[in-house]
Amino acid sequence: MSQQFQGRSSHGQLERKFEPAVENPKPTQQLRNIHVTGVTRDASKTIHYPKQPKMWKQPNSVFCLGIQPKEKEDSVINKIMRLFTREVDPCKCLPYQNNTCIKAKEWLGNYDADKLKTKYSNLLESKCEPKIIKQINLDVERTHPLKNYPQKLQDLQQVLIAYSKYNKIVGYMQGMNFVAAGLIYHSDNYVGFELLRKLIDLLQMNDLYSPMSPGLSKHIQLIDYLILTKMPDLYQHFCINGVKVDMFCASWLFSLFGMMIPIQKQVKLYDCIFKYGWTYIYQLIIGFLLYHQEILMSEDMTGIICILSQQNYRIDDNEFEVDWDELLDASLNVKISKTFIQEMHMKFDTKIQTFKL
Repeated sequence: MSQQFQGRSSHGQLERKFEPAVENPKPTQQLRNIHVTGVTRDASKTIHYPKQPKMWKQPNSVFCLGIQPKEKEDSVINKIMRLFTREVDPCKCLPYQNNTCIKAKEWLGNYDADKLKTKYSNLLESKCEPKIIKQINLDVERTHPLKNYPQKLQDLQQVLIAYSKYNKIVGYMQGMNFVAAGLIYHSDNYVGFELLRKLIDLLQMNDLYSPMSPGLSKHIQLIDYLILTKMPDLYQHFCINGVKVDMFCASWLFSLFGMMIPIQKQVKLYDCIFKYGWTYIYQLIIGFLLYHQEILMSEDMTGIICILSQQNYRIDDNEFEVDWDELLDASLNVKISKTFIQEMHMKFDTKIQTFKL
């Protein structure tokens, strides 16, 4: 049966009759919609997070991501055979060297290095607004994934300044620094600039990075709907506790998870983003929530926001362990129609912050 859905996001409303993506989902009750402007972490509250959530021990679960337990020991023959049959390994970048790895070249496709260098140099020589440079300098210092690579931080600053000159409509927006950092880690600065330009164009992120972020509502409402259809129990738990998607998801979108995923693990992330676009980003968000579903169901609003806060997933923070290699692969198993996502994006009206259906 069709189900009437109305988005709960404070960024706008989404109204349409959709076919649920799960079989016989539990009907959501009429729950009190509590508007919360902000959440502060209670220092007295300690969250004991299991290093390996129990969900992974339930391969028959309806929402299982398809991750199977690893074998205890592999035969010597199999190890030797893989040396001759395996595909090309992901790059093993040395970020203190100025080079462009095989993965960055794959993402960029055919390109003329001389033309890119000339284009990049011309942008750096042009003038930039002092307030933009000031904000970029502040955010570069906060880009923790590159904190151990001073040369890459300098490259990041130059790439962001060059892009702000290239795209004068957007200029610079916080979160862009984490996206650029993940690309610069694998490339020279002029290639990193071109990858950033290509990625923002591919994902049509101008409406997300523009002042007031008119495109944020589009993504928040769609994610809200996906949680409702893929994880109805968690959706209801969020409603009961007054948790809205924009409370935890905005930073994920602005940084494309660059705030949370260790930079050495982001090769798979960009492989999938360049191939599948926003569809994979939505898959990853649902996969990430599935990964934490069990503990999220036992927490109140403060605990939920704390668990999903990007601050807990920094490179040097081992309190919240996530096997990103497995999660990035397993998220591909989340069934989301690429055609549906593309159609919904086309029907969104940024002026009225809703979908024209």
